[in-house]
Amino acid sequence: MDLKRFFTDNPIDEYAYLYGREFTHAVKVVRLKTGYKLIVCNGDDKDYYCTVEEITKEYLKAKVDEIKPNDAEMGRNVTLYIGLNKDIDTVVQKAVELGVSKIVPFTSQHSNVEKINRQRLETIIAESSKQCGRSRIAEISDPIFFSEIGKDGETIYAFYEFERNNKVSETPIPKGDVGVLIGPEGGFSVREYQTMLEKKFFVLTLGKRILRVSTAVVSALTLVGERIGEL
Repeated sequence: MDLKRFFTDNPIDEYAYLYGREFTHAVKVVRLKTGYKLIVCNGDDKDYYCTVEEITKEYLKAKVDEIKPNDAEMGRNVTLYIGLNKDIDTVVQKAVELGVSKIVPFTSQHSNVEKINRQRLETIIAESSKQCGRSRIAEISDPIFFSEIGKDGETIYAFYEFERNNKVSETPIPKGDVGVLIGPEGGFSVREYQTMLEKKFFVLTLGKRILRVSTAVVSALTLVGERIGEL
């Protein structure tokens, strides 16, 4: 039987403690009891194999039996910049499974969705992180404007539906943080395309077919992950 995975913001030494939502999930949903085994992570790229020792009304206390390195995380930060879209739940789930560090939704000229349910997306991120064996929970930000995309030292791979020639495999391998930019369902406007060129983003193709947003995200993150040696 696979051990269930949980996350904590607290340091782990001889014992690991679960509080709040993770405590509720462990006790009310998974129904862990004293003597049961579990894995606890706190974002330090390690898996703490534990045995439940105590359950109170407020916390679960588990004794650490073994510590193993977790190799499911990428060796660098990869941010997904994603245009607001109606399939954002699926997009977030797949992005987490493919190892992104942060998800940044954005509004643009052709966006047809105005806001996100951040609480629901945070739940999806936690569930997906557990399912794929990660040791960290990806961040998600509030939506930003298209003009705010990018930060100093970050290499941006922008995938444009009307680009047909430039491929990920032909770009230089970056040394620092990476951003992957996917537009909304309506795609990028001509002005936004020009802005990407002005900002010196790598404007790239995903092939000759126009993909749904959720398909484009999986394809783009897979290609970029392979290019930077983090697949």
